[in-house]
Amino acid sequence: MPPPPCADEPPRSLLSKLWAKATGGSPQPPQPGGSTGRAGIHPWLGVGERLSAEVSADGRVLAQFEHTAQHPGLSKRPTVEIALPNGLRKLRLRGALTASDGGVARFDRRWTVRDLSVHTSPLYDGGRPLAERVRVFADATGLARFAPADPAADADAAFAEAERRLGLRLPTALRELLSAGGIEIEHSYFVAPQRLRSAAELLLGEGGYADLDAVPDAVRARYRRSVVAFVEIGDGLGALAWDPAGAVAGEASGRGGAAGDAGAQPGEPGQGLWYWLHQGHLDEPALLLDDGDRPRTHEAALIHPFQRLAMSPIDDRESDDELIVDSAHPRNLLQLHFEAPRKPRLWLRSYDYFFSLY
Repeated sequence: MPPPPCADEPPRSLLSKLWAKATGGSPQPPQPGGSTGRAGIHPWLGVGERLSAEVSADGRVLAQFEHTAQHPGLSKRPTVEIALPNGLRKLRLRGALTASDGGVARFDRRWTVRDLSVHTSPLYDGGRPLAERVRVFADATGLARFAPADPAADADAAFAEAERRLGLRLPTALRELLSAGGIEIEHSYFVAPQRLRSAAELLLGEGGYADLDAVPDAVRARYRRSVVAFVEIGDGLGALAWDPAGAVAGEASGRGGAAGDAGAQPGEPGQGLWYWLHQGHLDEPALLLDDGDRPRTHEAALIHPFQRLAMSPIDDRESDDELIVDSAHPRNLLQLHFEAPRKPRLWLRSYDYFFSLY
């Protein structure tokens, strides 16, 4: 069975500090509120391995499922989706794993559940303007910084100039977010209205490229017509950008590493396409697509930097018997793999730098 990629373990103290901040020092977090969340279980098995399992929450059976791995790597489509009941405390997974040679290993695993929604619920509160959601999240967690805009700044004039120069109409959600103030995640940042530029301009400027001749023609054209909303400063230069031309049917998603990825499908007319570029793979930017392989909404894409960067350090399990979930997230991606034939592991990947793309 191929091992899944594992990131370095984050500092053990960060999540504990967040719990303490959210609960006023109480050793136990408050019960999560709001609507019930959902999670998809995505197996990572060896080709030919078969899984038959039952998943239950606090003693109530949620689902039974079977899965046979046809491709190596993480299954892009969830094998099963389950509800995350409010106040969920225990999750149990039991069943049998059949190896490609026919050997059968039975397993029965239980996890204590910790729900991140006490921290993340502002980001997903569709009843509030996006800028307010970001501000509340930043103030509550300290995982981002929000500085209100100078009332004297003329954002509308800056947007008009950028639209004229770039030859596009900026999405309303982007205009509203950028005009509200400066937003930073460590050294990365949302672009100020006065500094809006194309992806090509970013690469030829801050990126230090003399030209983009080595990039495929279609990708180079995308970079030239796209506007950068967010700049990632970290292990190389990255960016979240919007292409007004949208997706081409069947084009590569640029997300690799998962089985069953059929490529992009066009969205609604005028919707465009959000994507993530990085110096490490300029030839193939990663497209931000929904479960139907169509472009994500503007708000979903603008939340993505918080999922990919701000939240990534908080997958901080206190033990192997703890499962972290987020009932506020529209769909948790739970990777299921086996550390040994009788030892399954469920792992929240929705806030992983790479797998948050799914």
